Amino acid sequence: METDVKNAPESEEATQVVQEETQEATEEKEETPTPKAGDKTDPNLLLKSLQEERERRRQIEEELLEIKKVQTEPTYDDEDRIARLERTLKEIQYKEQVSQILLKYPEIKDLRSEFEDYAKDYPSTQIENVAKLFLVEKGLIGSSRKGLEKTTGGTKQPQQSGLSVDDVKTLRETNFRKYQQMIMEGKIKDIK
Repeated sequence: METDVKNAPESEEATQVVQEETQEATEEKEETPTPKAGDKTDPNLLLKSLQEERERRRQIEEELLEIKKVQTEPTYDDEDRIARLERTLKEIQYKEQVSQILLKYPEIKDLRSEFEDYAKDYPSTQIENVAKLFLVEKGLIGSSRKGLEKTTGGTKQPQQSGLSVDDVKTLRETNFRKYQQMIMEGKIKDIK
């Protein structure tokens, strides 16, 4: 009997725990009844589930938009990388242009360091123009100019000195005495 007395409190506690669990399980079943085939779903329940579904969908769409923004926006690391790549590209292009200039103007090879310092003074000017200017200033290229340059435009006939035909006509019509005097002196040839 002593063993029954010792087991009795444990069995009573076990019975109480089992009863509580079964009671909780039945309460859960009562809260969410399982619909049977052919039963109608409560319209309030349908509305509630539809609203929940729409809210979840809206949240997911917002998260998707945030992810797309993060993917499309360049980060500072990307911008730094792009800037470094652009600088590297410009350096490579500059070196290529300098090598072409050295092939075209071999006189610069001996003065390459001076030329590169000189080119830094003209950063926006094309490198070929800088090379020509450098060579001219150093006196390595260019012809010396002697005297004035020949004219290239204008009339080929030298201008006549004296009065023109129109001037003689005007003089004859307005001041006949002066006209006769100039003919006598030989300043005007008799023009007909």
